[in-house]
Amino acid sequence: MSRAPRSSRPPELLRGRFRTLFFAALAALCVLTQQRAALAPALLGLVLGICSVKLARRRGHTLAHTLVVLDWLLLGVVVVLSGGAHSWLLLTVPPLVVVHLCASPRADWPFLLAPALLLVIVVAIADPTLGGNKATGLARLFVLVAAGGIIAHELHRPRQRQRVVSVDGTTGFYTAERLRSLLADAMREATAQHAPLSVVCLRLDHFRDSQDFLGAQGSELLVRGVARRLKRRLGADDTAFRVGADTFILTLPGMTLPEARRVAAELCHDVAAELIERRRQTLSVGASSFPTVRGLDALLHEAYAGTLSAPPETAPASATLPLAAAN
Repeated sequence: MSRAPRSSRPPELLRGRFRTLFFAALAALCVLTQQRAALAPALLGLVLGICSVKLARRRGHTLAHTLVVLDWLLLGVVVVLSGGAHSWLLLTVPPLVVVHLCASPRADWPFLLAPALLLVIVVAIADPTLGGNKATGLARLFVLVAAGGIIAHELHRPRQRQRVVSVDGTTGFYTAERLRSLLADAMREATAQHAPLSVVCLRLDHFRDSQDFLGAQGSELLVRGVARRLKRRLGADDTAFRVGADTFILTLPGMTLPEARRVAAELCHDVAAELIERRRQTLSVGASSFPTVRGLDALLHEAYAGTLSAPPETAPASATLPLAAAN
């Protein structure tokens, strides 16, 4: 999503508010720099901004582009009265361009930029040489307007969202990023159906030794073999998550705590019954049940507490306890 469209307010109203702020700042600059002659048109622009806000609320698009024309006309007068082509207040041109463009859809940008020519005309009337060299003066004004357009373009560019991996590539299970949202949904559904919901935490024992012996790729193959055996026991409504390098969470809708513990025991037997990547793998298990345990965090922590009292030795820092930190 781009920055400008974040508000649902009409562009005319946004431009009116930005216009008010712009001319208020311009008037303050005139006071600070003792440009008394230029203060009057700046204050007129401030009044215009206040009136444009009221007009936008009552009549919407009416006179919207006329007000933009007046903005450039008043800024031109301010520049002329503060030194003409040599005035440092010309540096306010890019902010005015940004004020107009960032509040408006891109389709309106040509119509909002065209009135900038009024600034050139007003300054050229007061100083036909535009500071001594007409070509240089025109180029300077063009650069200032273009700079404002470039800034507005950058502000309008869609921000790159960080890609969130929601499925683990090794196991095909959901990652910790999906744990809290999906478990919360399951808890709401269990409440609506007056049914139990169990959570099982499974941790691979001595996984660091497996990593040292098999290497990174071999240990991931081991995890894949374990996940394949877990999938055989999961029902259609059950959901599995890999929340750490050596840790899985299972949500089992409709199961009481004794039933979940029985399923967990069967999973442990299936995993330990055969060699996986030439190693005998065992699991540590913890379980909890909703609504006996009501809070989402408490539900997860109780299940995790059954596996060991410390975080998994190989889980990444961000996933060590996703039970409380996953999105």
